[in-house]
Amino acid sequence: MLPLEAPIISALLLLLPLHTRRNVLLSLSSTTTATLSITAFDRSGPDIEATDNSNANRYGTRITMKSLELAAESRTLGPMAIYPDPILRRSASPVTQFGPAVNKVAEVLIDGMKTNSTTAIQYGIDARMIILKGSASPLQSGAPLVLINPTVLSRSGEDKMVPWIEYCSDIPLKNGGDLLEVELLRDELVEVAAQDLRGLPIRRALRGESARAFQHELDHLGGLLIVDHAGLEELPQAIAEGEAPYHKVRQRQAFERKVYQGNEPLYR
Repeated sequence: MLPLEAPIISALLLLLPLHTRRNVLLSLSSTTTATLSITAFDRSGPDIEATDNSNANRYGTRITMKSLELAAESRTLGPMAIYPDPILRRSASPVTQFGPAVNKVAEVLIDGMKTNSTTAIQYGIDARMIILKGSASPLQSGAPLVLINPTVLSRSGEDKMVPWIEYCSDIPLKNGGDLLEVELLRDELVEVAAQDLRGLPIRRALRGESARAFQHELDHLGGLLIVDHAGLEELPQAIAEGEAPYHKVRQRQAFERKVYQGNEPLYR
């Protein structure tokens, strides 16, 4: 059989159900699947009010959402939310005021993060803020890159999506040692618009690990998790049963690959 050209592949993919499309792309890819560790979550179902419970256990946490200002006053990062904490399904609010509170929260996140990327909302801080550092940062020497109110301007073609095996510190398995792993697809290249710590607009073209980590964290800002990229049959039974009522809607959102299409300036 002759190999299909990329435009033909893209056209055929649109005729397939979402889960089948994902499997086809995974099988077609010639890229070696890589394994990476990060922590993140994002949007999938309706927001659920979180309540306070400091006793993290195998059934997850229930931490309280804090405003940016309150988080800055505490000067500590606090615990990370653990699945199935309802806060992991919350959408983070845009940052509208820039100043000492934003700087302090970014500083605390950078100092406390255990992986190469993270978000504020994973720690119960209601702010659309992503931190990339180390191998995930596009800056020289892996210096931390703070992206506030990020959005995607453009993506590489769907036929160029890259398979990864991702796992997330927010989703430990019941044995307490291992993390849930999910094979999924990320765009090879994303052009990103965001604001810096002063509120000034920035644009970055991210590829490779930077692109993957950013997309993982952008999921978190909307309440989506890596489980939303998998089929229910790929998940442990307990997780699959809990996800089943919302999975079709959440998976569709995870596969949408949205880009900004407005005519108005993103940041004023």
